[in-house]
Amino acid sequence: MSHLQERLEELRRRLLTATDDAAALAQLEAEARALLADARNTAHEAAAQALFAELARISNPTSPTAATVRGLLRRARIRIEIAGDDDDIDEAIDILAEALALDARAPETIVMLQQAGAWSGQTRQRVSDLFARHNVEAEATTDTDGEGASPAADEAPDFTEERAPQSSGFAPRTWSPGAMEAEPPATESATWFGPDIEDTLSRLTQAYYAGEYQQTVDLSNRALTMQPGNPTALEYRQKAEDNLIRGVVPDHRIPFDARVAYNRANSLVRAGNYDEAERLYREARDLAERSGILSWKDAEQAMLEIQDLALARELLTEGDRLMESDNWGEAQRKYEGALRVVANDPQAEERIENLRRVQQDADQANTQLGMLSGSLQEQAGQLESIMAIIQRARQRLPGSQRLRQLMDSTSQRQVAIRNRLFDQARIALNRNDNASSLEERLQLAGEATALLELAARLDPGDSELSAALMAARGQINDMENARQAIERAAALVAQNFENELSQARGMLAGLEEYSQDARWRSVVNELLARYVERAEDALEAGDLDSAETWLDATNESPFNLAGRRTELQRLERSVQRGRNRRRTRLLLFLGLIFIGGISVVLLAQPVWFPVLYPPPTPTPSNTPTASSTPTATATGTPTVTPSWTVTPSSTPSATPTPTHTFTPSATPTITATPTITATPTITPTPVVLCLVFNDGDTAINIRSDKSTSASRVGLLEQGAAMQVGGQQISETDGQLWFLVQDEPGPSASIRGWVRSDVVRSIDCPPLDG
Repeated sequence: MSHLQERLEELRRRLLTATDDAAALAQLEAEARALLADARNTAHEAAAQALFAELARISNPTSPTAATVRGLLRRARIRIEIAGDDDDIDEAIDILAEALALDARAPETIVMLQQAGAWSGQTRQRVSDLFARHNVEAEATTDTDGEGASPAADEAPDFTEERAPQSSGFAPRTWSPGAMEAEPPATESATWFGPDIEDTLSRLTQAYYAGEYQQTVDLSNRALTMQPGNPTALEYRQKAEDNLIRGVVPDHRIPFDARVAYNRANSLVRAGNYDEAERLYREARDLAERSGILSWKDAEQAMLEIQDLALARELLTEGDRLMESDNWGEAQRKYEGALRVVANDPQAEERIENLRRVQQDADQANTQLGMLSGSLQEQAGQLESIMAIIQRARQRLPGSQRLRQLMDSTSQRQVAIRNRLFDQARIALNRNDNASSLEERLQLAGEATALLELAARLDPGDSELSAALMAARGQINDMENARQAIERAAALVAQNFENELSQARGMLAGLEEYSQDARWRSVVNELLARYVERAEDALEAGDLDSAETWLDATNESPFNLAGRRTELQRLERSVQRGRNRRRTRLLLFLGLIFIGGISVVLLAQPVWFPVLYPPPTPTPSNTPTASSTPTATATGTPTVTPSWTVTPSSTPSATPTPTHTFTPSATPTITATPTITATPTITPTPVVLCLVFNDGDTAINIRSDKSTSASRVGLLEQGAAMQVGGQQISETDGQLWFLVQDEPGPSASIRGWVRSDVVRSIDCPPLDG
């Protein structure tokens, strides 16, 4: 007997401290069931049944107040467990104050208040004020460990009729500490004691399936009294006791309106409307209570769960607020508390994962920013990685000022690195301008472009940086084209044909800015050697004009940039000597012709001199004869007839006739007109259209064709003018070109093309079409 009494007292003490611990209640339930089995037909059976009923009441509150208190206690316990500062403890005390106002005698509320009061002096004072306001005895506040050290807790609680289970068919029992030694009441035993065991078992079965579980337990005990060890009675008693502990109510006993409200509340829970769902759960429970069902396990459990969900959402909201204020540690505790309230809550798990990643990204960015090192390129790459990490974190937490400050700090580092990269790129571009080798310039421009691209990635909105990058890329493109042009010109020079040499010369002439490049100079020297060979061949063939044309080309671009060579001067002297010899021979030839002509004239003087200068003798002899005749005739009249004698004298007068014969000598002058007939050779040339002048500072090249790559045929000197015989649009560059010549006709020494934009034209007609 004393052993059963000790077990009862032990279970009673443990029950006071495990009122809201599911695992502890389950363990107490198993031990209470074993104790009840051991106390059968003993003086402690009534006390064991009372303890068992109290356990059922704690596991399944039978009143709205008890359910509300239990929910408040759960919320307060979570607050205390996740407490990170005084605010959490203050909220827990507020919740417990509400529970204390509903039930000032609940020991678990008092114990939790004592735990909250142990946090600090301020909370201890608040708890003392609450106890004083609700008249809680001082003895109940001496224990802060929750083990029930107060004297009142050591005594058996005085359960009254109002706190006993009130399910239908269950007769409430009243007991006191002395009732453990008393025998069970004899009146109830006499009611069901009879010889007919079958009738008792039948009524027992009907009571069980009707949901009268307490009546089932009583009938089972009666049957076991009549027939100890009856398996049917033992089985139904076990089932009924379990249902009593769990608060199971048969579905057919739940009113239709209560079930409808319960199902609607379930739908609202799935939709997230917890406030309306809780109202419907309370309505369903009230409907069930008005129908006599004082303990509906499903409704009570649903209300606890809805309170848990509401608490979890409250904790999530607080955690979100803390996240926005960058208090990530406290936010994590709130989220973990919500996950502790509602296990496997996807929203809490998502927030915890999001917080973990944000904190991990922020820590990683801070660490990398503090360990920034290496070359500028490496630092720029590290800053890009850090910025990507921060932007990823800000996508998860856009309003974080902490991440914003971290991004600003990274941006300042980026600006500093960007300025240094820009300075290095400028230095590389300056070295590129001063470099002589094309390959070196390409390398420097590539380095500058890489630096500018990296700086542009750090600061994409800088217009100056973008312009410098575009200029550097343009230089690289030009130098690549120049290198390809040099290689192409080298291939053309290697072919050693006149057209190819002219084309190579035009390509190299357009690359004057790369005249210091070794490859360019090598190709130009090779091309110059080909021109020299052509000039030497022309000299050997005696074609001084061709030799001079080839040598004149060597005075133009690109040869004038490569420097003069001794063989050119030698060839020019050879051409000059050849021309001098030709001029000397011509002068000698002309001298010989002149001397020969003079000799012929002198030798033919007897012939032509009388013709030019006739002798004067015959003319004077006739004149005196005629004059003497009139003198002989004094009368004068008869002397008229002899005047005809003068007729012979007219013969001498006719001597001037040779002068008439000399007049035909003018006919040779007329025969010279065929030389004039040579002018029709210029008739194919159109009429002179206009004139062009060179009003520039330098001479202008006259090309053999309408292209800048064509060979030069002459120069239009500064201030000189030439006639325009035609004008055409070039197919190569789309420019207007003038066909100029120094004088009309085939005697023009210079005839070629000049571009219209390098000369000044006067009264040139517009081009048709």
